[in-house]
Amino acid sequence: MLAHKINSPADIPPQDVHDGITRILALPEGHTRDVMLGSVLTGLLLRGPRLEEVEAAVQAATSLDRSNWDFHQPPEGMRFVGYTGSGKKTFKTINLSTAAALVAATGGAHVAKLGSRSASSKTGSRDFIDLVGATSDMVPHQEMVDISAETGFGFFSIENRVPEFDRRYGGRFQAVHALSLAFPALLSPVTCSAYVYGLSHPAVGASARLLSRLSLPDVTVINSSLGKAVQVDELIPGSTVRACRINAGNEDLTFNDEVRKGASSMPQDLMSVTQHEDPRENVAAAIRVLAGYDTSQARNAVALNAALLMVMSEAVPTVQSGIDTALTIIDAGAGLDTLQQFVRLTGGAPDKLRSLLRPVSPTALLVSPGNKEKAPC
Repeated sequence: MLAHKINSPADIPPQDVHDGITRILALPEGHTRDVMLGSVLTGLLLRGPRLEEVEAAVQAATSLDRSNWDFHQPPEGMRFVGYTGSGKKTFKTINLSTAAALVAATGGAHVAKLGSRSASSKTGSRDFIDLVGATSDMVPHQEMVDISAETGFGFFSIENRVPEFDRRYGGRFQAVHALSLAFPALLSPVTCSAYVYGLSHPAVGASARLLSRLSLPDVTVINSSLGKAVQVDELIPGSTVRACRINAGNEDLTFNDEVRKGASSMPQDLMSVTQHEDPRENVAAAIRVLAGYDTSQARNAVALNAALLMVMSEAVPTVQSGIDTALTIIDAGAGLDTLQQFVRLTGGAPDKLRSLLRPVSPTALLVSPGNKEKAPC
């Protein structure tokens, strides 16, 4: 039984992991299935993680839905970068990743933002898209690919990508586990040349190697930590940053070091990126950065994450040049122009976006725990 083998120091044959998780997922809904799935997925992470074991677990989890997946292709010769994160971060931020994707798009990247509604934060990327007035639900994937090609930014919901797995998983996990090393990054409905994956766990090397084994051609996994307990799936200036890029099976150590140096060159100011209690306030904080209204260190955080995307998209040659480009875009408010264009092309309501351009209350910072997870991330 897989739950027993987890407690042994011996390697578990991948087929045993695959079969064990398949059997657990086939159990009737209830406490027994939830406990067994939780113990196995947590145990697989704590055992190393060991790549062959986790790869087998991922294959078992995706097998419930994989046969129904479709994939859309970007225009020939256009380099799309898929961008998503594990969620479950223990320090909650404003929507840094979506803002960074929009800045990177303004700087010449083509970013396919993969997202869902809030898992553990006030506003996930899908919540952001809804609150700014875009109507991504009404846009077929191929049309969203065309919007991405035109604006540099597209949003692809992954909430309905694994409905059978989510029926067994959704709302039951509040901490990172073995599947978090790869699962969200594999759910893109558009084929991308490269991927950036944020992980709320220090095991960025294991995650990048795992995603490479699972056929992602060029992938960078990032993590930031603040002390031993606080883990974030974005780049936070002045924190302990980890990055691992695996391109065609080879680790790019020079690039990894560039990312760390970029983060260390900026001062830390956690208050400027801490999420707000009210979802609209949280989104408004990111919008103000895009508009060039925010002069706090939040602009550095957005610029750092945008720089990573621009390098991965080959829009800029180095992380530092990406940071410089991103800061210029932010100060000019050009990222907001890209967002306005995106909202318009989705048939959305521009009034919603305009209503968010107001001062952000400094008293609305989050002090309560996050929401229960609803999405398969």
